[in-house]
Amino acid sequence: HWDFMKNALLALLLLAPLFGLLSTMIVTGRMSFFSDALGHSAFTGIAIGCICGLAPTAVAVAFSVAFALLFSFVRSRSSHTADTLIGVFSSTAVALGIFIATFGGGSFTKYNTYLIGDILSVTPAQIGMLAIVLVAVIVFWVLFSNRMTLTSIHPQLASSRGISTGAVQTV
Repeated sequence: HWDFMKNALLALLLLAPLFGLLSTMIVTGRMSFFSDALGHSAFTGIAIGCICGLAPTAVAVAFSVAFALLFSFVRSRSSHTADTLIGVFSSTAVALGIFIATFGGGSFTKYNTYLIGDILSVTPAQIGMLAIVLVAVIVFWVLFSNRMTLTSIHPQLASSRGISTGAVQTV
């Protein structure tokens, strides 16, 4: 009769395979700190959303997507390792987030509800969103996992097979 516990269990049952699929490519692509960097960028998005009077979660997602796209763009045109670039991006994102959150002498503790979260407060709507994301990731995985794995393990072989690797081409 405790719906919050049922919701928490269902959310965990959806998150476990989702994180399992995503973590494989993150580790293979040598981007183990990328989730940390995205978290920092989400903090910046939350601060921007709160200050501008917009939905903080939506702004955090939009800012994180923009952050990931910018990272991918810079990575494709740089000779530095992914972890080096992630460190630079992560530091920049957290510094910008703290600056925005404390602008005018404020404290960023008011953002704790967005930053920390609570598995026991998961709503049925959020469970539905998790299910949609899990299905989308499974479909993406089925369609592209071989290409992503080959690109991560051996970019030159992937390129010779006609797979775009996004690596800098030298002539």
